[in-house]
Amino acid sequence: MPIPISELVIFNTTEAVRNDRSILRPAFEIVSKSNGVQMPAYVGTQIENPAKGYVFMNWDSLAHHQAMMASPSYAPLLEALKPAYGGWSKMYHVVFNAHPIAFKQPVTEVLLLTLKNPSHRTEVFDILTKLSDSTKKMLVFGPSLEDKNVIIVVGGWRSVEAHWQMVANPEPKAALERLYTLANKDHLFHSSLTPFTGK
Repeated sequence: MPIPISELVIFNTTEAVRNDRSILRPAFEIVSKSNGVQMPAYVGTQIENPAKGYVFMNWDSLAHHQAMMASPSYAPLLEALKPAYGGWSKMYHVVFNAHPIAFKQPVTEVLLLTLKNPSHRTEVFDILTKLSDSTKKMLVFGPSLEDKNVIIVVGGWRSVEAHWQMVANPEPKAALERLYTLANKDHLFHSSLTPFTGK
C-alpha cells in the first residue's frame, strides 16, 4: 500500500474539546464520506500545553484533500469544527518516509524543523533516516509540501519519559545535537492521540 499524504493541523483548542474530544465526532463523520480519505483521523491536545491541539489525517493524494476542501461538504465541516476551534490553526501536508504508525502509540512526538540552509538537506535527511531506522520506523519524517525547507517529524513512544530517555543515549544525543546545528527546532511537543473512524 503506497505511503499516504498526511495532513497535519496544529490549532488552538477550546475548553470544550479539552474536556471532551468526542465533540469532534460529527466533523469526522463528514470527512469520512470524502473520496480518498484514509480513516481513522487522529486528534489530541498537546501534553505540554493543552491549549494547542493536533489533527492528523491520511489521504490518497493532495488532490483528494483539495477536492474535499472545494466540495459542498466543506462548509458543514467547518461548522462542525467550530466548538473545538480556538481561533488559530496552521495546516501542513507531508509524505513521510514510511507509514506513520506513530499515531497509534500511547504518545506521539510532533517535531517541526526548518533547514538553516537548503544545502543541509542531504545531511539532515541522513540523520533523520538513521533515527527512523533505529526506531524501526516508529519515527518518520518528510518535507512539508507547502515548504520543502520545513521538515515534519513524528515519533511514537510509550511515554514522554521514554522519548527523553532514548534521546539521552550517546548515539541519538550526538545525532540530534548535530541535527539542531543544521535545522531550527521550531516545535517539539507530545500528544496522546484519539482515533476517530467517522462511524
